[in-house]
Amino acid sequence: MKKLAELVQGKGDSDSVTLDGVSMPVKALKRLMEEGYENIRVFPDTKTISTWGKNCTACFTESLLREKAK
Repeated sequence: MKKLAELVQGKGDSDSVTLDGVSMPVKALKRLMEEGYENIRVFPDTKTISTWGKNCTACFTESLLREKAK
């Protein structure tokens, strides 16, 4: 588990971060933070991404997360 704020710190919207073999656009991670998500966990075997905050939780595939960056 990682904090979204730690992953995007010092990165621009056009950057990407890789966590457990899954590449994620920083812009999408920042959008998740705006929606109230605080934490992220990658499940490398299925390449699914779980995110959660105080009042929200969601799971994404790598491609769904990329859609959030558009």
